Amino acid sequence: MQNKKSSPRAAAINKKLVRNRAQDESQLDLLSYISNQNIAVSRPSNITCISSAKRPKAITRNRKFSLPINVDRNKVFKNFICGESNSRAYKVMESTLNSKNIDYQIIYICSLSGLGKSHLLYATANALFEKTAKKICYFHGKEFIYNFDAQVENLDSIAAVFVDDLDEITYDIDLQDRFSRNFDLLKRSGVQIFLAGSILPKHMKMANAKYANRVGGALVEKINKIDRDLASKILDNLSTIHNYQLSPDVSDLLVDCFHYHVYGLESALLKLKSYSETFSSNVDIKIALKELKILGPVLDKNINSKKIICRVCEFYKVDVEDLFSKNRKKEVSFARHVCMYILKDRNGLSLSRIARLFNRDHTSVLYGVNKVMAEIQNNKKFRKDIHELV
Repeated sequence: MQNKKSSPRAAAINKKLVRNRAQDESQLDLLSYISNQNIAVSRPSNITCISSAKRPKAITRNRKFSLPINVDRNKVFKNFICGESNSRAYKVMESTLNSKNIDYQIIYICSLSGLGKSHLLYATANALFEKTAKKICYFHGKEFIYNFDAQVENLDSIAAVFVDDLDEITYDIDLQDRFSRNFDLLKRSGVQIFLAGSILPKHMKMANAKYANRVGGALVEKINKIDRDLASKILDNLSTIHNYQLSPDVSDLLVDCFHYHVYGLESALLKLKSYSETFSSNVDIKIALKELKILGPVLDKNINSKKIICRVCEFYKVDVEDLFSKNRKKEVSFARHVCMYILKDRNGLSLSRIARLFNRDHTSVLYGVNKVMAEIQNNKKFRKDIHELV
């Protein structure tokens, strides 16, 4: 017969109560019963205090204000691609973060759609959010009129207000007085104001004087059209983001024909990527020309180039055939150089494309372009002639 072992913890239940269970018609809740009896007979030293046990820390917000949901957190200064057309606007917006004092209380970024003005506003809002604990307000167009009172109850708690798509207000005369009222409140309170739109203050012909003067009183920075070098950088970056590399000639086609804004470049790239993945085929120049026609007149640049060449030949009384021949007469060479300059500087064609067009090497094209540039600086009449030709 085995020795009787010590009873386990659950066996320490009051046996007398168990024997009298039949006399109690109510059902015994065994789990509650065991728990109650254990707590009653256990020593205080053996009880684990719930409050002393390790618990996950509650997630608390260190900030009173969060970043507006309509701010794109992916648009920051690090991934903004700078070029000659947008470097000034970039430096001005970035300088607002490094200055202890508000040097420019009101900044207006002016550009057409797709050139990066919204990216700069998002980048500045994201950077300010990391720098200050105050509130960041971001409005799109008419939201600044309709949602202003609800979001800016305490002006002292606001670090900056961003108003993108200002054109919605510029074209609506009824909203301009309300904009001016909100604008004046922010300015008197010392809140920094960032604006963005596509119309320069001096061209706001539909706006009333009160509205135009307030926007015109800002530090105005204009983002110009994307040049070819910047378009090439942007296309390279988009190729990395979308994990699709183009051949050099197809890349040149996109840069020359869709460089007018970032959206055009991205749309063309995604169109060619879709074709490549669908048909498991590399995209050459012929396929690219065929596929991209759906996005617009791809050969507009070439058509425009022909018009410019014919205009120059007519102006200088030179035959078009001589322009493309090896004729080195002074008048022919001069007209050829003028064409090269206009195609490069005003039409955005690359040196290599112009060289192929005139059956020359790129150094000859560069020489002709530089020669015309020097003549423009020294000859006012010639400068007017170029203006008329363009």
